[in-house]
Amino acid sequence: MASEIYTRLQTLSFTRPSGTAEERKAAAFLAEEIRKAGFEPQVEGFEYTHRVPVRAEVTAILADGSERSFPVTGLIDSAETTESGETGEFFYLKSFDEVSLSRVRGKIVLLHDRLSQKEYRRLLEAGVKAYLTTSGTVRDTYENSDLETARFRLSAHGLQPLPAFTIRMIEAVELLRVKPVALRVVLRLEEKTVASQNLVVTVPGTDKAAETLVVGAHYDSVPFSFGAWDNGAGAVEVVQLLSALKQHPPRRTVKAILFGSEETGLRGSKAWVKAHEGELPQIQGMVNVDVGGSILGKEIVFVTAEDEAETWAKQLLREVGYAAVTTQRVMSSDCAVFSDHGVPSISMGQGAPRGGGYMHTRYDNMDLISADVLEAEAAFLAKLVLRLADAEVFPIRRRIPEKLRKDLIDYFGKEQSAAASLPPDEDPSLPFHF
Repeated sequence: MASEIYTRLQTLSFTRPSGTAEERKAAAFLAEEIRKAGFEPQVEGFEYTHRVPVRAEVTAILADGSERSFPVTGLIDSAETTESGETGEFFYLKSFDEVSLSRVRGKIVLLHDRLSQKEYRRLLEAGVKAYLTTSGTVRDTYENSDLETARFRLSAHGLQPLPAFTIRMIEAVELLRVKPVALRVVLRLEEKTVASQNLVVTVPGTDKAAETLVVGAHYDSVPFSFGAWDNGAGAVEVVQLLSALKQHPPRRTVKAILFGSEETGLRGSKAWVKAHEGELPQIQGMVNVDVGGSILGKEIVFVTAEDEAETWAKQLLREVGYAAVTTQRVMSSDCAVFSDHGVPSISMGQGAPRGGGYMHTRYDNMDLISADVLEAEAAFLAKLVLRLADAEVFPIRRRIPEKLRKDLIDYFGKEQSAAASLPPDEDPSLPFHF
């Protein structure tokens, strides 16, 4: 007989992109599960706008003058071409070496990987006209693959977007084989307002109710993915936590938040922090769950806090006998929004072995989900949260060390990072020297 948490995830495992009827359906299901745990969730709606592709075309112009079209999608929030498109000489940019970059001015380039901020700056400096990135693998077929919906993430860094496209890896190989002399690309975008929602449950504290611990997970998925691993697992584990908190009321107030629209830029957590800015000083820490439940892979605890916090997390793992590795870094999930505002965070996740990962693909379904793994993760989440919520003194100081503050600024971009407005961190525990 399937366990309760596994059955809950089975029900939640359907495609539920940001702002869709399916995301609202998922929110309604989770709200009902929260009620079964004995709490009444608050639905907090929010809206955001972005520019989505309505027309994306890439046409290869061959040496004999013939043409061949390739299926692509445009990057959300990238740049438009003219209505008739842009034509440029084709260039496959295999690496960002000086020789290759000296040859790309005015050309349309194919890349076989995603861009870092540094690489994108070099593309701009080199004067490329547009670019294509790839999704999938060379072993895909048309029947078992999808064009990954991606977005231009670097606008936060004040970088001017270029017309940008995603092409299947198998199509990229074919594009190289036909040896085009030029590409004609068309990308038209339209601004779209998206309505989404967060589910918020407040579990009142007993004798330390003025202090708050936030626990969160996102429940939306990318298009075409069932989102079992990413991140239905985290959502149902937070719901499971509520049952433990019902039985063992925490000393500190716990706010459990299921975030919508994480996959489109951490929209849910950004909306919640903006709407509840006045509550931030009372938040001692944030625990996040993102990606879990797979029978393959290792458990990871991401710590965005001081060195002592990672040591504390390691000691807890040893004490309760939970097998996981720790790393002190910025996790690309909702917890980063809280840490950017000065709240230390701990995030639970999974790392997939080579060949065993399926994030943001149609294969993120129940096939590799294990009830035993889900239950073990949920049990550790409860121990972690109760240890933090019930401590006499909160064990993690409310500070973000300078090395992580800089990483947060780099992650969100100087123009949008709250950490950018904070002074450099100075550890108050450092000894004073005459």
